[in-house]
Amino acid sequence: MAATAYDQLLTGIALGDYAPGSALNEKKLAAQLGVSRTPVREALLRLRFEGLVRVIARGGIFVAETSVRQIREITEVRLVLEECSARLAVARCSSQLLSEFRVWLDACHDEWPGLSGRERMRRDLAFHAFLDRAAGNDTLAAQLTVLRNQAVLFWGQSAAGLYELEPIIDEYREVVDAMDARDAGRCVRALQQHVLQHITRIQSYLRPDPVPITVSQVS
Repeated sequence: MAATAYDQLLTGIALGDYAPGSALNEKKLAAQLGVSRTPVREALLRLRFEGLVRVIARGGIFVAETSVRQIREITEVRLVLEECSARLAVARCSSQLLSEFRVWLDACHDEWPGLSGRERMRRDLAFHAFLDRAAGNDTLAAQLTVLRNQAVLFWGQSAAGLYELEPIIDEYREVVDAMDARDAGRCVRALQQHVLQHITRIQSYLRPDPVPITVSQVS
């Protein structure tokens, strides 16, 4: 039950249902999710650990707010770990999983124009879940999941992902093509570019003149 409560709260925060800075009440959340207060409390503790909620002593629990500096710091770490993930995925991805990946990508491409920004965000999470499966390293996947969840918080804060998202599907395709060609360098570049473009889109909603983050800054 705790995992279910966590997943529902994480999705709500990511999709802007719980706005940055808004208060979270254990009792109300338990009633809303149809669970007891214990799994909600456990979910909130996990979200706090991941930096998605903050607790003010005798003040309550609130959805975390973000800043351009946080985006930069998380992205710098994420780029390094995503490179490791990309290289492992190219080396370990089976032909069967790659075929499954392409079927998913083709379906995603066909339905993409009709998806809302929120639905496209869910596809982005599914895309990275495929990469984690291909890399086959649960420890690495767990670390990346925390960072990606924090990046998703930025999505919710930037008008729930209402910026232009059409190029993302092409970024997915480039990553998959690189994996199919067993070209680790190409896959790394494609995945890092996907991360950087995602952050650039978000920063454009957080402030008018975003400070670009480049791969060279963390190489």
